[in-house]
Amino acid sequence: MKLIFTLFLISLTTFAQSKDQVIQDIKRQYLVICELLEQGSLVEISKESDCTGNGQINTFASFYYHNDSLVYIHCQRHEGHNDYNDHYYLWNNQLIFFFSEYSSWIWDYESTPPEQGFTNEIWTYEEQRTYFNNKTPIKCLYKTYQQKSADLPHEESNKLSDTIKNVVIDCGSELKPEVIRRYLYLRSFQKDNTNKSICNVYD
Repeated sequence: MKLIFTLFLISLTTFAQSKDQVIQDIKRQYLVICELLEQGSLVEISKESDCTGNGQINTFASFYYHNDSLVYIHCQRHEGHNDYNDHYYLWNNQLIFFFSEYSSWIWDYESTPPEQGFTNEIWTYEEQRTYFNNKTPIKCLYKTYQQKSADLPHEESNKLSDTIKNVVIDCGSELKPEVIRRYLYLRSFQKDNTNKSICNVYD
């Protein structure tokens, strides 16, 4: 019984080390892609659409290639008071990292002085980071915070997001299908003859 328990602990330790190593590899690959982006070494193909015809909902997607291999997808959607900003990083044609930024805002009547002449805003931000290995999420991080426009002059030199720690969350059964669905939908636009609408990425 003691031997079985010892083997069980060893297997858990080995798995943990393997998972940590995979995450470290992903971080290194992520930095390589970011460096290529900063250097302007990637070929960019972009698509955009005014989804409502009146400018209220706009969707943009950019595909970045290195030596004909897709390595990065950046997708944005602007919808009224809501902004979606998604980043997909690929290595050897496989999704390795997903970073999502979502922001929304409301009017801040309470902190707006009557004599100001315009209304302040309260912005809410959500960030999600997901590490993938063989199409399976192996680590998921989340953070959320608020920022008032009235405070911005005092915080411009200090990005608030950098001061908020990520929280490890359960990747859950709903997270993977939604991220993968959007990712595969975006990849379908690599085909020149697709008749899909980029507006449906977030639907």
